[in-house]
Amino acid sequence: MIQIDDKIVSLDLFEKHFICDLPKCLGACCVHGDSGAPLENEEKELIEQHMDKIKPYLTPEGLSVIEQCGAAVVDFDGELVTPLVRDREECAYSCFSSNGTCLCGIEKACRNGDIPFNKPVSCHLYPIRIKTFGDLTALNYEQWHICASARDLGNKEKMPVFMFLKEPIIRKFGEEFFNALVEIAREVTDNE
Repeated sequence: MIQIDDKIVSLDLFEKHFICDLPKCLGACCVHGDSGAPLENEEKELIEQHMDKIKPYLTPEGLSVIEQCGAAVVDFDGELVTPLVRDREECAYSCFSSNGTCLCGIEKACRNGDIPFNKPVSCHLYPIRIKTFGDLTALNYEQWHICASARDLGNKEKMPVFMFLKEPIIRKFGEEFFNALVEIAREVTDNE
């Protein structure tokens, strides 16, 4: 682990490789799991404010769950998360392409210019998971079996996890923090 100001960063972000391989996994991370995607309070409020623009991108099942449960729910760990379509476990904000690939309705609404924000930052940062411990924020790399093809592709292209996630890291923590990660990566590489 390396500390940068109030952030603790796992060395896995520099040493492990990852590139999302959507054609192979078909968006499995949005379909499988025992809890929804972690949400920040501000994200919940934005989703609620723009729900009318997001709804056209969602499945009838997802809409039904959102109407019953709300834009977000509190999971068994006490965290604010997206609701799930229980019979299939997918996120209620999921939508599907013609080939069955699971996509994010919030992200599609953003890319089409209907809303001014992207999918939840926890989704954008995946496979980095954030945990807060008092004044410290930990960034860890989560290795899930459904992302085996992403690890294979990342290894083939030699793409460190943090470099693949440049855009969401800057979105969440700023460019200065990302530049600090680049400097640390150089040191890690030089020491190998």
